[in-house]
Amino acid sequence: MADFSPSELLAHRTNFYARPDRTAMTAEELARAAGTTKAQVLAYENGHRVPDPPRIRDLARALNIHPWFLMNPDRRAQWTVADLRRACGLRAQDVVRALGVSPKVYRRFETEGIVPSRRPQFLDEIARIFGIQRKLLERAVDRTPAVQDRKQWAAELVKRMVERYVTVAGAWQGPDADDPDLIELATAYGRPLPRTRRVITYELGELRHRYLRSLRERVVAEYDPDRDRQANARHAADRWNAIFAREMARIPTRLEDFHRNAQPSDVWQLLVDLYNSEAAPQGEAVWAVKKFLTEDNTALPPYLVEQRRLEDVTVCRLTREGVDHVSRFAGLYAHLYRATRKPSRAVRSASRKVPPGTFTLPNHQARLVIPQPFLDRLQVPGAPRFVELNARYFLTINPSSLAVSVLAPPPGEADVPKQASLFEWVDDEEILDSE
Repeated sequence: MADFSPSELLAHRTNFYARPDRTAMTAEELARAAGTTKAQVLAYENGHRVPDPPRIRDLARALNIHPWFLMNPDRRAQWTVADLRRACGLRAQDVVRALGVSPKVYRRFETEGIVPSRRPQFLDEIARIFGIQRKLLERAVDRTPAVQDRKQWAAELVKRMVERYVTVAGAWQGPDADDPDLIELATAYGRPLPRTRRVITYELGELRHRYLRSLRERVVAEYDPDRDRQANARHAADRWNAIFAREMARIPTRLEDFHRNAQPSDVWQLLVDLYNSEAAPQGEAVWAVKKFLTEDNTALPPYLVEQRRLEDVTVCRLTREGVDHVSRFAGLYAHLYRATRKPSRAVRSASRKVPPGTFTLPNHQARLVIPQPFLDRLQVPGAPRFVELNARYFLTINPSSLAVSVLAPPPGEADVPKQASLFEWVDDEEILDSE
């Protein structure tokens, strides 16, 4: 359990850390600001009483700190989701109310790490409610005993299915629909059996490719008359065997990560379009104009897609986690959603040319891009099209070029702001990361 620390409360009240934005408070002042009594505050600081989560939240608000900092820092590396929630000054019922889910759904997440399949931004929502960075929540989920047990059990189930399907001769079809290990795996991850079968069929199919490569090398190593080719084949077979073992061991972790972050087909398509337009945090900064991607303000998951504003134009790009998600699971998504577009290029390096469909706003350095599928719809042979970007700019879309024009100068325009001040966060809620 995330233990309340009397010494941390006393230190923050008396300004022990000497932060310039806060002066020392008396116990009476803190009590008045937190809606309690001086006797209660002194009882908390002396360790005679432990405040409940709402009181911890009130104390933290009065001290202008996150509730996190009133907890024992020595145990932070062992916190589970329940510990983390209490460290944020929240009761389970507070989170249930904020999420709008049943207590059973949230309890299952907190005790088993199972994210509801129809809430693809579930972890983002909880991180926002807790007021912490998403990666801290991920670490807490990983520490949940049930999650660690599930990974171990999934490794055993995968191993048995590998022996039953991957290493046997015949056409590849994946596990049988009534395979008991498959059924148990679906139950463990809280996902429908047909979907679990499609996911595991892809994962085991990838393993089978590695296994077949190893078999081919072994045939050369045993039967090729040339000794040099035999030696090279033996080394290659050993390498493929190592790859096979490594990737089989990764499947439980891949299953955990995928089920936590899996997106519906329409959102996956948006991630691919951002990836293909190279709107990602690598090389020169390129941002996609959101209005050309989606009008749904809730569609893009914050963990995978970063949103900012350039003047009054909302722009977005993949986060590093988003790039990793697309790269790691592109094959699996293609297996699940066969009709969607696929990643068509690697994220560019700093030395590559600027991708097509890009433009800049006057006096701004950041490059904006319209993802190619949407650009194809806007570019009409012959006459140009005009699209309003905001109250100040409109975009001229020619068959082979893009240009931005100014509708009217901004009121009182004197100096162009520096580039560093052009962006403003869409969500400016303070996020803490002390690890």
